[in-house]
Amino acid sequence: MKVWLAGAGFESAFLDKDKTTGIPPGADWERTLYREVEQSQAVIIIQTPNWLASKWCFAEFTQARALGKAIFPVIVAPNGDTLISPDIQALNLLRDRDGGLERLKRELVRIALDAQGGFEWDAHRPPFPGMFAFEEADAAVYFGRDDDIRRLIERLDARRAHGGARLIVLLGSSGSGKSSLLRAGVIPRLKRARPNWIVVPTMRPRLRQVDELATALATARDPPVDWAKVRDDLIGSDPVGALDGFSRSLREEARANDARILIPIDQAEELFGVADPEEARRFLTILNQALSESLPFIAVMTMRADFLGHLQSAPSLTARHEEFSLGPMPLTRIPQIIEGPARRAALRVEDEFVQQAAHDAETEDALPLLAFTLRELFDRSKEGSLTLQAYRALGDEAAGLTPLENAVRKTADTVLSEANATEEELTALREAIVPAMVRVNEQGEYARRPARFDALPAKSRPLLERLANARLLTLRQEGDARMVEVAHEALLRKWPWLKERLDAERMFLIGKQQLEQDLHDWQAAADKDKADALLTGLKLTRARSWLIEHPTRLTEPERAFIEASVAREEAERRRKQRTRAAMTWGAGLVAVALAVAWVAWSQAKRAGKVATLQNWALQARIDAARPFAGAEFHSAFPASRPLRGDPVDTVAERPAELHRRPPSSPPRPRRRGPIQSRRPLGGVG
Repeated sequence: MKVWLAGAGFESAFLDKDKTTGIPPGADWERTLYREVEQSQAVIIIQTPNWLASKWCFAEFTQARALGKAIFPVIVAPNGDTLISPDIQALNLLRDRDGGLERLKRELVRIALDAQGGFEWDAHRPPFPGMFAFEEADAAVYFGRDDDIRRLIERLDARRAHGGARLIVLLGSSGSGKSSLLRAGVIPRLKRARPNWIVVPTMRPRLRQVDELATALATARDPPVDWAKVRDDLIGSDPVGALDGFSRSLREEARANDARILIPIDQAEELFGVADPEEARRFLTILNQALSESLPFIAVMTMRADFLGHLQSAPSLTARHEEFSLGPMPLTRIPQIIEGPARRAALRVEDEFVQQAAHDAETEDALPLLAFTLRELFDRSKEGSLTLQAYRALGDEAAGLTPLENAVRKTADTVLSEANATEEELTALREAIVPAMVRVNEQGEYARRPARFDALPAKSRPLLERLANARLLTLRQEGDARMVEVAHEALLRKWPWLKERLDAERMFLIGKQQLEQDLHDWQAAADKDKADALLTGLKLTRARSWLIEHPTRLTEPERAFIEASVAREEAERRRKQRTRAAMTWGAGLVAVALAVAWVAWSQAKRAGKVATLQNWALQARIDAARPFAGAEFHSAFPASRPLRGDPVDTVAERPAELHRRPPSSPPRPRRRGPIQSRRPLGGVG
């Protein structure tokens, strides 16, 4: 097998029993075997009954699989056809030796082309990028994800050849290495498969997603075209036609008429956490059109797993998508991450350092913290060595912090210390980071977001630049704006100075994000609804206090929004005061009118009752005198015409005693008068 490999061009194959290149006498054979497995790109297992019976051979297989190596079981002896693992296809050379070896050669060539040794590396670049993601130019020093690279490329190739979902979503937690896998692992290898793939430059949504997409598409052309023209076509009346014409031009320039065009999108969670909702909707609409069956586009996007629900519920994106999950970096691959880049940079690495770093990596945010620590060690290394002593110097034994846990804190605190920052400058730095560069996501975790550098407090800018020089922040140019951003969210969790201030300002961060959403809703509201979209109640009370306590943390549109809400509340308060005053005066006038009416009514009623009683009394006297009176009396007071003058002269309103007296008994007069007499009247005159 080794001779065949050499004849096929693979001269660096390792065979433990080889007398020339195998394990030398007196060497630690176990450590040598593990080292060779770790440094290899593929492992060929000569599967025989003896191999199947050896626990050491199986241990080597287990290690190779844990390291993500390509494994090829080759059956060369009878009774050696037992499956090592049901998911690994074996080559049975007993049945078809020539065909099997040809297939093996093709796979080994592909792996060799995809291996780090097949990529050029600029020796002026650092082998460890720190907290920043590995870029395409770092493909030669990107180690530890071989199996994940293969799996994702195989998924994309399957969709290219057999159809299916046009969007592959690479999911993982913060710090799992999604961006590096896409940029330094998958894209450089797909670019080598030119007849099958045309890869557009990787875009990131940031603040203006359509502009970013247009820039990526325009740059993919040979030569590049005006991105503004591409953007206008994408948002024009016929975006599908524009995409179709664009894809035809790309294929013609690449001389690959059947190639699929890959659109890589990194950090797609920004579409739902940073981007303007309307701009994000427009971008997803264009992407959805690009992924239609009639066009040759396929997209792959990296996204934090906790944002998947937003993508699934986005109404503008109806194209089918598939998920590709990326788990945490296995601890068994930590040596690859350290030793692989070190070999390319000709660095000497102490085994004790590698072992200690692998042990310390059992912590939260292990991958970004290890990446940052390796860059610090590289920058401080003397004579091209990564030593255990230098590594331990980054720790803090008194605080119980390992070098991985302490390296970020130590670097950040050193920046502030060396700057001799005043309290005023530190306050400005806090107000620059909170809330412009940090938000609280739906899981309650702190997340980074980009901010315009010139919009931050002037006194904070020198410190921000120092932190950027220490690779804790990033500064970049986007169009006419200079943007600043936290290098990795691990900084928000691992720098105590910042974490304490974030925790203290947590409620302000949450409220500020709600204010931003309310402002957007107000701006998007129709003119007739704008008044109803202004702040009220507790939100307005809180926002008014921010105008006084945090004026520099609010943008001009936010301040204008709050002031408009305050003005509306004041106008509403004055209107209510006028209404209350009018109601008070009206109520007073009604009360006076009622009082006057009541008095008048009481007086009238009292007068009416007196007149009635007087009439009743007189009538009673007349009725009492009627039997004894003469003709003249009866003529003056006829019985058919009672006395008038009582407004309601009814029996029902007479005194109760008159009702109780029988008709035959004349009522007893209450007082004597000139016509009341106990003596009978003899006549008149």
